[in-house]
Amino acid sequence: MKKTKRRQKSCAEIALTRARQALRQKKHPVVVCWVFITALLSISAPAMSPATLYRSDKDNDWPISDYERGYSTSRKPRRERYSEQPSMKRLMHDLRRPAAREDATQFLLARIDNVALRGWVFNQIREDQINRLALHVHPGLPDNTVIASWQAELDSENTANDEAINDALQTQQTPRHSG
Repeated sequence: MKKTKRRQKSCAEIALTRARQALRQKKHPVVVCWVFITALLSISAPAMSPATLYRSDKDNDWPISDYERGYSTSRKPRRERYSEQPSMKRLMHDLRRPAAREDATQFLLARIDNVALRGWVFNQIREDQINRLALHVHPGLPDNTVIASWQAELDSENTANDEAINDALQTQQTPRHSG
């Protein structure tokens, strides 16, 4: 047999019940109205008043809480995302999540010593080419191996760019024979 939960009555329902009881007891309509209003006011929450008044007893060594002073007791600040050094695999996963991207970027860039490589990795993240970075990351692979493979990709990209620039300069410098 299941017990069903009784729904909690609202303030207005409780006040109406008390007013009806006063009517049944043949009270004057003014008294009924007064009972209704006082019932509503007694149920409503007090407006941000301290739970306990300040006591100046010397024996009381407990500090007064913010709640007792009437201050807001808002949420605690959020914890750090990583309790320990995250793996490269975890960082690649977090770079794909918008909520964790900023923290993962900071942790990833802090591991890279080479300024040029750090700029290249940052550009890949900014251009949302996480897969290009993640191709080099495998479980159990040390960070320095991953960083070295990124450096090799950056070097090959720079060499290709340099060759393209040199080819373009050579085509501009060669004299054209018109005939």
